[in-house]
Amino acid sequence: MNAWLAAPVKIPGQLHDAALAYASLGVKVFRVRPDKAPYPNCPRCRRPTPEKPNPLYIEHRPEQCRCDGNACHGYYAATTDVDVIHRWWTDEPDANIGAPCKLNEWAVLDIDPRHSGHRSLCVLEERIGVLPGTVMQITGGDGLHIVYRSPGVSLPGTLGPGLDVKHNGYILLAPSVHSSGRRYRWSGDELFRTPEVPWPATLTPKAGRVV
Repeated sequence: MNAWLAAPVKIPGQLHDAALAYASLGVKVFRVRPDKAPYPNCPRCRRPTPEKPNPLYIEHRPEQCRCDGNACHGYYAATTDVDVIHRWWTDEPDANIGAPCKLNEWAVLDIDPRHSGHRSLCVLEERIGVLPGTVMQITGGDGLHIVYRSPGVSLPGTLGPGLDVKHNGYILLAPSVHSSGRRYRWSGDELFRTPEVPWPATLTPKAGRVV
């Protein structure tokens, strides 16, 4: 169980301090560039191509990287090590905060208003009932992240227009900055005392595309 789902914690407004706060609660984080891309691999981790040979490359699995805390493999580099996190955000103070869903045992319903996500959510709840309450984050694009505990099984990538499931990828965490300049923020600007709510059984793979 991730402690942050149970304890009411005010997340600092500075990215460096916020990343450390998440780590103290057991949330694995990594750096994300302002364009939402992870920071690029270091030379020894950059896989060569015919066009770009790399004699420094060492074959290894991303999750087994031994680069001593370098952010070489995106969300595979996610950690709760406060020394590593301090170094990352000292080097890149404007880096956004990424959290890999699978490594944190999360399943996140991602509502995108640009593609009728809120309407799809309404249709979904009309069909299966109101979703159980849990931790929610308002995105910088005025969307919504509804965070549940992962069921530990494969999930569909989408449930309808603008209604995606984040399970193997990652999400940005408050106070990360959206391309619009707006910050991500938790509902109520803090993490409320919320039980660790499991992913709704009605949204398991058998349900498929619901909307």
